[in-house]
Amino acid sequence: MSNPTDDIDDEALLTKLATYQNRKLLLWQLAADGRSFCGVRVVAQEHDLQNAPVDEQVQAFVDDLLSDGQIRPEYDEWTDWEALERSHGETVDQYL
Repeated sequence: MSNPTDDIDDEALLTKLATYQNRKLLLWQLAADGRSFCGVRVVAQEHDLQNAPVDEQVQAFVDDLLSDGQIRPEYDEWTDWEALERSHGETVDQYL
């Protein structure tokens, strides 16, 4: 049986994330998509928000990743942002 969160399409998630105007959030989501770490779907599941509107799911993800508007240091330190830019930068450009 599919998870209701799976019914929210990636376009909706990325479009909502783009409203935060934070490139790293979009890069992170693109890298996390379909994997079991800290993407919108994983955070929504952790907070039991699978049936919540996309806005609420994305807000939980943003709250998880950001501190004072910046990527939390513990996430930022071990992330290879240059590699994510190479892999997903063009897609992020389309949303920003």
